[in-house]
Amino acid sequence: MLLSVAFVALNFCTLNNLLPWIDEVMLLDTAYNTAFRGMWETTAWYRVAGQTPFSTYPPLYQWLVAVWMRLFGGSLVAARSLNLLVTFALGAASLRLLKRRGMRLTHGSVAVFSLLLWGTCEMAWMYRNGRPDMLCALLTVLTFLAIDSCLSCSRQQRAMRMAVVVCSAALICAGLQTGVYLLTCWTYLFIVLRQRRRDVARLLCLVLAGFLLGGITVSLFMFAHGRLMAFVCSVVPYSSTLSRVAQHVLPWMGEVLGFSVARYTAKLQELQTGVGFCQSLASAAQYRSFYVLAAIVLAALLCRYKQHFRRMTRDTRFQTLLFAAFVPAAMNLAGRFTEYYRWMMFLPLLGVVVSVSCRSRGWRVVFGLAAVALAFSGVRSMLPSSDWNYSRMCEFVRRQPIKQTDAVVCPFALFYEMKPMCETCYFVGIYPTEYVQRVDYIIEATDGNRTDQPIVAYRRQLMADTTMVLKAIDSLEQPPLKIYRVKKKLSRAENNLPQVGK
Repeated sequence: MLLSVAFVALNFCTLNNLLPWIDEVMLLDTAYNTAFRGMWETTAWYRVAGQTPFSTYPPLYQWLVAVWMRLFGGSLVAARSLNLLVTFALGAASLRLLKRRGMRLTHGSVAVFSLLLWGTCEMAWMYRNGRPDMLCALLTVLTFLAIDSCLSCSRQQRAMRMAVVVCSAALICAGLQTGVYLLTCWTYLFIVLRQRRRDVARLLCLVLAGFLLGGITVSLFMFAHGRLMAFVCSVVPYSSTLSRVAQHVLPWMGEVLGFSVARYTAKLQELQTGVGFCQSLASAAQYRSFYVLAAIVLAALLCRYKQHFRRMTRDTRFQTLLFAAFVPAAMNLAGRFTEYYRWMMFLPLLGVVVSVSCRSRGWRVVFGLAAVALAFSGVRSMLPSSDWNYSRMCEFVRRQPIKQTDAVVCPFALFYEMKPMCETCYFVGIYPTEYVQRVDYIIEATDGNRTDQPIVAYRRQLMADTTMVLKAIDSLEQPPLKIYRVKKKLSRAENNLPQVGK
């Protein structure tokens, strides 16, 4: 509790140091509009299936954020603090699960757990930005609590089965990738629990029933908004495996059903990153905290079984360590594993770390020292960046003559400051410019990254338009920002000017 409160306080003081980015804005723009304008709409999404942009991500996290913003406001700290609460609940649920598995938790082992959960820079990055990954992690642990209760408790079986179904359904509503991860975990349980394979096989029926219930819920929500086809189409590009399958299946479907699939296959090819399986797998090697802890765990197990290596292969901790290392390969086979999915590797490893530190005082000290070192690195990652000063950026935005009725094109980093200032914010780093109806101001990051370049391109497009006038009215050196006022040229009749003869 003390360590968690300390880290929560530290995060409240430093959340502004992590700039809003594309994924966060895409997800929270809809939640903000719902909370304060009563509309499930967005100007920070891409076009899917030829329809106007609409958030096609499973909506559970956005629902929760909309309620949270309604209660506590839409500022950066208020919006991101939801993930701090979810991470706190994740820690409590994880310790509960470890206790149910028979671990005798000590103060030292819980301190190691807390430092690693809150302090490692990779976990800190995940819970400090406005993505649903921590919610997915919490629902996964709650699902495992329900599964463990279902396997170990002969009473209240019906209630435990319902809990497995409900948690599995909530997983799908929070993120489809978590359903893939849960199936990977189930496969691990089926292999490890040899004597209870029949019970584990029955659990699969409950999990799949939950997936079906969650899928129906999300589909009904998308259907109610007229975006069911867009939702289905948006799922495919996020998985390289599904994308490759679709490219082979679509031509056959086109011939059978008699329609042209050229634009669909062209879109799939356009969205492909060109990164192969091995390259995607190699990206997991950047997870330094994981490999430091995994090396210590492996050393501890080797010391314990130095004369009985075969026994070590049957140790649940070693098998869980192998599972944690296998997660990137399994998720890449399914089609996607990115840096914000790394909790899928870390949580199983964290359970092994706690298990080893509970049984050995010496290794508990080693893990404690490693946890302090990793937490120090994590705290350093929370410090402000030299490239962007958020308070200076806020001052720049607030001194502009932008009215509530104005429409502004701006970078993702300005999301939390611009949304209260004007009714319409176009984030054309992802939002198609053909849907931009009217613009009064353009704010661009003059040395922005790839997601900021479309703003520069749009500004140049307007400057080439002879009916438009753009005037730079203010700029900022650090961070580098520039704002343009956009106006239409008035005709002579509108200017009430006399006609000039030839």
